[in-house]
Amino acid sequence: YPAMRRYVDYLATAVDPETNVFANSVLGDWLSPEGNQNDNTLLWEAYYIFDLDIARAVAEVLGETADAARYAERLAARRRHFVGEYVDPQTYKTVRSAYISNSWGAPPPERQGKTLNGKPNFVDTQVSYALPLALGAVEGATADSLAARLAEAVRRSNEDDGGVARPPYSLMTGFIGTAWISKALSDYGYVAEAYRLLLNEQYPGWLYPVTQGATSIWERLNSYTIEDGFGDNNSMNSFNHYSFGAVGQWMIAHSLGIQRDEAGFRTFVLAPEPDPTGRMTEAAGYYDSPHGRIESSWSQGGAGLTYAATVPPNTSATLYLPAGTGTIVSEGGGDVAGRPGIEVLPPTESEAVYRLQSGSYRFTVLHKSP
Repeated sequence: YPAMRRYVDYLATAVDPETNVFANSVLGDWLSPEGNQNDNTLLWEAYYIFDLDIARAVAEVLGETADAARYAERLAARRRHFVGEYVDPQTYKTVRSAYISNSWGAPPPERQGKTLNGKPNFVDTQVSYALPLALGAVEGATADSLAARLAEAVRRSNEDDGGVARPPYSLMTGFIGTAWISKALSDYGYVAEAYRLLLNEQYPGWLYPVTQGATSIWERLNSYTIEDGFGDNNSMNSFNHYSFGAVGQWMIAHSLGIQRDEAGFRTFVLAPEPDPTGRMTEAAGYYDSPHGRIESSWSQGGAGLTYAATVPPNTSATLYLPAGTGTIVSEGGGDVAGRPGIEVLPPTESEAVYRLQSGSYRFTVLHKSP
């Protein structure tokens, strides 16, 4: 904690005194097809807010009340700054800050402190919405509006830094945004867009390298193409890299729905999100928690949804099962109520909710006949 405190306090010194912009970092959304269109200070600010929120929470847990209050105050101030600096109040598009930075980090001394002309200067890239949403830089109605902008940026064709229009549902993020874009979409209800993004086989997208024979994640989505070979990438080009594989976390936590509740997964959440477009018809996987293997799988067809889960010994799970009005839920071929190990909880508008004790379960959700 002392190291964490020193680091977060050091970050406060990176705020430019003239513009109040966090302006002392390096890189940006590395290898994004539209990376040169970003304002990197927006990305740095989102992470600064994320760090402050973590520091606040840790201080509260450790009983460091003075620090917790100080970080909470700073967190609120930086969130206000983010909205005022980076969000256009009329369109809710992201805009450039009053601080000019080059694409790799802080600007050279002769450019520091200079402001833009005050006219709307939109960023409007996928990462400029995904990152503040996923890292908690925006809240409430503002977050809802930015989420709508993110979904729009995923659905539309976007022009890359080379001036080429890439098809709808292309992955225009780099090393930073790729880790967060699918989560941001799911968190705000745009699950269909997340699946369309996942299943896109055109460049740029996760599955494009697979069509080129890839058996591991590439550092660049265009590390090799039939049309251009290795292109100009040989000076820096790994064919076994992590960043663009970050969709795997979304597949576990959102598609399969395995999410932590209590630390160590003694209690956890199962909130599967089957593909609402129907293109993906089944998914199955597991997570090896400290208490044992958590399994989750679903399959869907015209009649409805089948969901199966295994809850390890000495744990319990809260299941949020997609089952809105007009559906019938059964488990193991019988009525859920009264089944051993299952507690029926109040439903949401679109989900049946259950608390599951350790064991294996198989639910069926059928659509009622008209």
